[in-house]
Amino acid sequence: MGQFAIMVGQLVGFFIMLMVGYGCVRLRFYGQTALDGMCSLLLNVLIPLLVFSNAMAGADRAQVEANWGVMLLTAVMYALLILVFRLVAWVLRLEGSRSHVFQAALIFGNAGFIGIPIIMALWPHEGAIYVALMSIVDQTLLWTYGVWLCEPVPEPGTVASPDAAGLRVRNLLGRFVNPAFIGVMLALVLIMLGVRIPSIVLTPLRTIGGMATPMSLIYLGGLFALTKWWGVLKRYELYVGLVAKMIAFPLGLYALLTAAAGALPELPITHDMIMMITLVAGLPTMTTIAMFTARRNNMPDYAVGFVLVSTLFSLLSLTIVSAVVF
Repeated sequence: MGQFAIMVGQLVGFFIMLMVGYGCVRLRFYGQTALDGMCSLLLNVLIPLLVFSNAMAGADRAQVEANWGVMLLTAVMYALLILVFRLVAWVLRLEGSRSHVFQAALIFGNAGFIGIPIIMALWPHEGAIYVALMSIVDQTLLWTYGVWLCEPVPEPGTVASPDAAGLRVRNLLGRFVNPAFIGVMLALVLIMLGVRIPSIVLTPLRTIGGMATPMSLIYLGGLFALTKWWGVLKRYELYVGLVAKMIAFPLGLYALLTAAAGALPELPITHDMIMMITLVAGLPTMTTIAMFTARRNNMPDYAVGFVLVSTLFSLLSLTIVSAVVF
């Protein structure tokens, strides 16, 4: 019951931050230019520092070796998400870019902005290593498969030139060169080498990284006020997708993993790890999915609608999932 109360408290705080962002834009304290700057700051500075500093603050090599099951669970979760939502998109007869953006919106949850503070609040001792190990798999898939899903889908019958194919390969490799992924890998390397960062340096880095969650939610609230997102409410797949992704899938995953852990006690997973990955599986759409689609003008309003509606829906869905899990 204590963990459930912590979860509800986090969600109430998230809602207040969303409303602050919405109110600031409605009152014209700032507009789109400021939101663009906030987005760049979040992606290039705050989120990388949040992941890096949290990992370096409490993780060492022994903890990594003892908790590598988190990476296993994260990989299993994403494999099932990809399989399930490719199937759902096919059943719903979605095609082309609409199908791909739908899948991206439901596969990649907001682990950076919403998941990390929840994990750190629920598991103050193990949370740092959980975040670091989960982020290795999460960021690798987001910046490769996630970016690919957000690219415009060519018209049927279009044949890519050899030069275009080579460019796609270079772009794929280039997606790994981003601040978030570099922050994760740098933290892992330093941990495995046994390097400790002095607290006089690490403390301000953690303080800066801690700004990521409130700023991201204020950013989302402002986006809610400025974007013509309501067209997504007419899309039937929104309602099917949100219930499937944010309630049915995490509860089904929890039951599956709990059964697997009971049948195979030699697996390197604990009940806390299972509860953590269950919450991550039910997170709302990652904000960067909207940024990826906007960069290529590939149904950006559709993606933003999923981000905003799923974030609001998460206030209910995460409460339901938490009540069952905890």
